[in-house]
Amino acid sequence: MIPECNCRLWSLRPASVTSVHHNDNRGTHMAMRRWCLLAGQALIIGLIFNSSADAAPADAARCTSGSNVEARIAGCTAVMEQRRSAPPQVIKAHLARASAYFHRGDLDHAIDDYKWVIAHVSADPLAAYNRAPDLRAGEPLSLSSAEPVLRRDGDRARAYLGLGIASFQAGLLEQSQDEFKRLIAIEPGNAAAALWLDLARRRAGQASELASHAKRLDMRQWPAPLVRLFLGQETVDGVLAAADGSGSALRRTRRCEASFFAGELMLQQNREAEAIRLIDQALAGCPLGSDLRSVASAEARVLSVMP
Repeated sequence: MIPECNCRLWSLRPASVTSVHHNDNRGTHMAMRRWCLLAGQALIIGLIFNSSADAAPADAARCTSGSNVEARIAGCTAVMEQRRSAPPQVIKAHLARASAYFHRGDLDHAIDDYKWVIAHVSADPLAAYNRAPDLRAGEPLSLSSAEPVLRRDGDRARAYLGLGIASFQAGLLEQSQDEFKRLIAIEPGNAAAALWLDLARRRAGQASELASHAKRLDMRQWPAPLVRLFLGQETVDGVLAAADGSGSALRRTRRCEASFFAGELMLQQNREAEAIRLIDQALAGCPLGSDLRSVASAEARVLSVMP
């Protein structure tokens, strides 16, 4: 049974009480006083933690929703500071904050957050990519002989893609290629990673590897028309028509992707007028807050000042 804290016991008994009783009561008094102090401390700590627990849902909501980038960054930071380990909630907060930093144009902080996620969720699969020629030769991938890190991991995949795009935008083309290769190592059928990797290689003046990657892609599904465009097997008009032929729920997203990637390809081919037209279409049609819109916005600013 938990003893009741009685403040009257905190005063000493009168001196007229016998020394034996006095000493006994003094011991009882001191024990009770210690108990009351501990109980008070526990109450204060409990109130503090309850206050933090009440604040966490609001911070998490700010972190993952809303159009105010600064509020999202602040909410994500608050979520991180409430937990000292690396639970899934903190990993999600780093991913969300990285995205917010990217859309703000703060590439350095976006890259740092993406790297934090990668460091806390997985081993590095780049070695597996480099040691697995079947990923590039189109042969069946042998999971028994591949590295254990080739398992699917949603948070890791998001971080590799985000870090690759942020690095591409920052002009860190070698790092960008490495991140897309890491993503391909864990998701060989990821067409977006293959397209981004091809763009990074083209911008760096390197030979394309897309033909090898295409052997592992489902060329019956979107974005197969874009892959064929990059391989010289499709026209821009054909890609845009394929995007427009999608269902209403997918049309805007696919039109955004078609305009952006086609515009980037035209830019690499020095077809500037067509590149400007397509990137402007991407800027107008891509959803607010999307990575493609952010990159298209930056590209449009560069193109607007080109002679």
